[in-house]
Amino acid sequence: MRDVARAVVHHNGAIEELYGRLEADPVRGLADDDAEARLDKHGTNELPAAPPPSALKRIIAQFANPIVLTLLVAAVIATINGASAKSNESFLARFGDAIAIGLIVVLNAVLGFYQERRAEQALEALKKMQTPNARVRRGDVVKVIPARDVVPGDVLEIEAGDAVAADARLLQTINLATQEAALTGESLPIVKDARAKLPDDAPIGDRATMLFTGTSVVRGKGRALVVATGKETELGKLSTMLSESAEQKTPLEERLEHFGKRILVACVAISAVMFGWGMYRGDSTWQELLLAAVSLAVAAIPEGLPAITTITLALGMQRMAKKGAIVRKLAAVETLGAATVICTDKTGTLTQNEMTVREIYAGACSYSVTGTGYDPVGEIVDHDGKPVDCAERPALTELLATITLANTASLDMKDGGWRVVGDPTEGALLTLSAKGGVPKESVAPSHQVLKEIPFDSDRKRMTVVTLDATGKEIAHTKGSADILIPLCVHQLTRDGLDGLDDQKRDAILAEAERMSQQSLRVLAVARRELDVSSEPPSSDQRPSAEHIEQRFTFLGLVGMIDPPRRGVKEAVAACAEAQVRAVMITGDHKLTAVAIAQELGLWDEGAIALTGAELDKLSDEALERRVDHVRVFARVTAEQKLRIVKAFKARGHVVAMTGDGVNDAPALKEAHIGIAMGKDGTDVAREAADMVLADDNFATIVDAVREGRAIWRNIQKFIFFLLSSNAGLIVTVFVASVLPGMKELRPLMILWINLVTNGLPALALGVDPPDPTQMTEPPRKATSGLLGAREYLGIGTVGLLMGALAIVCYMWPWDVDAGELPSYARAVAFSLLALSPLFHAFNCRSVTASMFVMRPMFPLPLLLAVVVSAGIHLVALVFPSLRGVFQTFELGTYEWVILLALSASIIPMVELLKALQRSGIVGKDLGPMSRRASEQ
Repeated sequence: MRDVARAVVHHNGAIEELYGRLEADPVRGLADDDAEARLDKHGTNELPAAPPPSALKRIIAQFANPIVLTLLVAAVIATINGASAKSNESFLARFGDAIAIGLIVVLNAVLGFYQERRAEQALEALKKMQTPNARVRRGDVVKVIPARDVVPGDVLEIEAGDAVAADARLLQTINLATQEAALTGESLPIVKDARAKLPDDAPIGDRATMLFTGTSVVRGKGRALVVATGKETELGKLSTMLSESAEQKTPLEERLEHFGKRILVACVAISAVMFGWGMYRGDSTWQELLLAAVSLAVAAIPEGLPAITTITLALGMQRMAKKGAIVRKLAAVETLGAATVICTDKTGTLTQNEMTVREIYAGACSYSVTGTGYDPVGEIVDHDGKPVDCAERPALTELLATITLANTASLDMKDGGWRVVGDPTEGALLTLSAKGGVPKESVAPSHQVLKEIPFDSDRKRMTVVTLDATGKEIAHTKGSADILIPLCVHQLTRDGLDGLDDQKRDAILAEAERMSQQSLRVLAVARRELDVSSEPPSSDQRPSAEHIEQRFTFLGLVGMIDPPRRGVKEAVAACAEAQVRAVMITGDHKLTAVAIAQELGLWDEGAIALTGAELDKLSDEALERRVDHVRVFARVTAEQKLRIVKAFKARGHVVAMTGDGVNDAPALKEAHIGIAMGKDGTDVAREAADMVLADDNFATIVDAVREGRAIWRNIQKFIFFLLSSNAGLIVTVFVASVLPGMKELRPLMILWINLVTNGLPALALGVDPPDPTQMTEPPRKATSGLLGAREYLGIGTVGLLMGALAIVCYMWPWDVDAGELPSYARAVAFSLLALSPLFHAFNCRSVTASMFVMRPMFPLPLLLAVVVSAGIHLVALVFPSLRGVFQTFELGTYEWVILLALSASIIPMVELLKALQRSGIVGKDLGPMSRRASEQ
């Protein structure tokens, strides 16, 4: 058997050549043994799926962070230090620092692994549990086999409702049409014709002689020869594009990585300087100097940052899941908050992917139709908005009856909603009839179908001949207005039949043009009573289509469209208010896409639309120059979607891409964050996305944007809090190491402050209520860092203040023995550095506003965190067994008064700084939430 998998053009050329190339028999099909041999050679008809990362790889990935790696280095040094300590010390005293650092690193890894695994499990639950089958001709017998066993050379037998199992060349077609929205983005069914003549370079959406994996048959029957399976199909090629696409880092991942490297460099530099200075002085051993260097490094590193960031993102992940957004990757939670462009697919994302009749023209009158989708809840209303009694309007009643009879679709209730079985256009017509009180159940039983003349691309119409209860043969027709209206000689009005002349035909065509300009798909509806004898002729003697389809009575026009989803217009408006640009990218026609864009508010002054053909004429540089003005990209391919996303990224945008189809998957992966539809979307799109909308609601994206912005600001808040507190530790450790008579803080003391007393307030800041004005501000710049120059100035200022307060504790004349004074002073300074950040946490909630005007002034999570942290620290002071571990002392009333007064003084000091800032005396926007600062 020759190799049939080589790259060839299958959609045109002589079908006999294809038989020879594939060694196929179109009549008998493949023999069973031949099919098994081909299955062994070509493999199963499945897309190659990359194995999921093992649990070990997932855990290791949690450690790929500069801050975490720095902590691991500090743990190693602390372990070496503990091993070289005096053997008479307890194990906890010798290795407590290393154990504490190790625990926080492990905690961070476990939290990250657990949350990401939960997201994957939620995504797996969305997948439809089904095993698709295919009908193939094997040994002159039609068999039903698993779709995975289909091989090149198989002959498929297909009909309405079937999912296409493989790419195949059509051998014969009977009124065949397929729904290819998931592959091409085209919302309307694609009419197939086995005899069509096509150019070699015909795009996928125009290949009328082909069937493609991932699509479905909406009407008709056909037979097709399988030409490609698995990775060789068009769907398989898209999967290959996905595997070749590099994994994109989210902006937060990039910022945290950059931030961690800066902290790492700073820690190494400060510790090296301190170690070198000590060696130069020569008054300490290298072990003592190494311990001091480790203490300073531990003081500089915000050990709680990885865990608190992970927990904050995980909590945001859970909140978003409750709103219908499943986030697969923790760091992606906040990415939408930074998005400047949302590239959204039209069909099924902005729109319902359910054709709906909007307007009717019948009896020289225009009507509107309420309701959307296939739910038959709605009314036909006149131009004043009043419901119409169709029984009083013969033209309207006859129109509804005709579109019901000239129809092969059906409506079914499934999973609490209505769905169409067959052509979506015909489903929309059945829904219209039901709204008008003429459901199919009331009309079809009294009519016997005698003949069906299916739609084809030449005639552009479809006719069904029925025999009614009175014995009349009636031809019911629907089709293109410009083709059908010239075939009409009468029109039905409220007063009965009226002759049609050229002037009246032009008026009807003008009405059809008016509806078309609103991007409605317009169908003309007509009927004709056929002349029959008392004995009807046999079916093979019935008149031909040319004889039947003439001298019609015009009944009316129906205009339909795939309507926007509920809530999408409001969601688009909210995005606009947040200065996030929404751009439509679709495989649909340009006029239709622009009309939907205008209806949803996507279109603004100066906006332009580009088609795929126009896009191909632009170089990458030219596209980048124009892309900021484009609001609609129409008739584009998957490769062009990738170009569009890359062009926006080249312009410095943070790009979010939404979609539900197979054709969206490569662009979903290329974007900074891909958002797939979980309910009606494809598995391929969901696997490529960072976020999945379980409810398929575009409006959920607005909630995600709001949540993302709140998370980013809260991350800035607790980073400012942690770093300013750490700055106080750095100042204290450094001063204590260079001034004589002062005992340095032990690494365990510093870890206690960073992780235990500072950890809960930082976490509470991570869930601080969002600022209600944040959705009226522009998104942060893609180049902005976690913190800016003014934030670092604020950190330095607060650090100096806290460090100065700690040095005051060191130098305070405490009433203790001279031999105990250095240790006692260090213990008091330790408590001050543990308690003053608890007061400072309330300062970190606002940019410039006083904490006394914030509402609520003391949010419950933060208040509880402060109280609990203070209580935990008291444990280290009150219990004698822990005093030996932390080297603390029992404090009297006098000491507590001084300690609390000094700790609380951080509030008025920062309040003074904020007042000076508001007055303009010092630099503006000094604080943790400075937008302008963070963009410097």
